[in-house]
Amino acid sequence: MNHFRDRIHAIVADREHGSSTLIEWIIDTLGDTRHLPTNRSEQRWALQELRRIDRSMVVVHHLLDALGSEPGDDLPERVRQYAQQWSNLPSRITRGLLASRDWRNARVLLHSHSGLLLAAATEAHQRAPGIRFWQTRSEPGAEGVSQHAQLDRRGVPCTLLADHAAIATPDLFDAALLGTDQFDDRHFVNKVGSQRIARALVTAGKNVFVLGDSRKRVERLDYSEQLFEAAPFTEGVWLVTEDGVYPAGRD
Repeated sequence: MNHFRDRIHAIVADREHGSSTLIEWIIDTLGDTRHLPTNRSEQRWALQELRRIDRSMVVVHHLLDALGSEPGDDLPERVRQYAQQWSNLPSRITRGLLASRDWRNARVLLHSHSGLLLAAATEAHQRAPGIRFWQTRSEPGAEGVSQHAQLDRRGVPCTLLADHAAIATPDLFDAALLGTDQFDDRHFVNKVGSQRIARALVTAGKNVFVLGDSRKRVERLDYSEQLFEAAPFTEGVWLVTEDGVYPAGRD
């Protein structure tokens, strides 16, 4: 059995996790010589196969563009250098988020599944007494069920609820945290349902915080409409990157 090919196929086929998680898996697979075959053709195949990941995942293709199509003699080293260059992003982004307001006893809505959201919720739970989270099921796909289970394993209080229930009861929450796979000055791209959630909370006078790093900024949005949608940066929607917290997508 070719475990390396199985790992690559699993990454390409994944429809549950966000781009930050896929990046972690790719770095672990290509940057660790315990997983990476020495056969140059197998490495080349992996780099080509990973290109099949949806272009909506801009940060994944940022990594693949940095690595190129030819593995060379130092692929694991280049992968590790990339990882080091972009390390500690979740912590840096979370610090900015937590400094943006008083999160003590806050009621916070989460949507979809994202390694960055998991990191932010976990750290917020540790640093903001009384904070509580609600997690949408995130249909279609229901990947929010998996994120809810992960939060539970981390000891983070979280209630699972249907997407329509979250939209119907915006006054239940003080804020929402959403991820993004790409953004420009006017819109951010995230899992379907994000636009309705953002609109509902903003209409109710609540803030929506969109978490992403600077690699996800693009000149022109390019995404699959099957699983993703573009939501506008309106008043009350804040972009949170490693550089700070900004209104209406302008950083």
